[in-house]
Amino acid sequence: MDNGFLVPFIVFFTIGWIAWVVFSSIRRHQIAKFQAGVQMKVLEKINSSESLLAYAQTEAGSRFLDSLAVERTEGATPYRSILSGVRAGIILIVMGVALVSVHSMVNGDGPQVCRFFGTLAVALGIGFELAAVATYILSRSFGLLHQDARS
Repeated sequence: MDNGFLVPFIVFFTIGWIAWVVFSSIRRHQIAKFQAGVQMKVLEKINSSESLLAYAQTEAGSRFLDSLAVERTEGATPYRSILSGVRAGIILIVMGVALVSVHSMVNGDGPQVCRFFGTLAVALGIGFELAAVATYILSRSFGLLHQDARS
């Protein structure tokens, strides 16, 4: 079985993924730059601590000050970390099994690179799963899972 038809697909997918990463990073950078410019203009308009305090007491002012915070706590629950680890682990394990299967479909005569990257992906996937389990156990022992409003 000739697997030469896979090479153009893999190359096209890789180039597309790299382009997506680059363009989404550029877009995020431009949005952050625009937001910083707007925030600087608003801060330049405030000329005293009394006017800042009065502005902060309004709904728009409190949202503006919240947007200045570098680290947001909303959504930073242990659940999100656990689920993202589980998701990444499942994806890597499935991809690794698929790569090892591609290698075995060509009766071992194919490139060893499929087996190598497949084994590596499975190992990384198992690592993500173990990290998710560790995050769950530690979050539960720290009492972080019961502080959420859902419990």
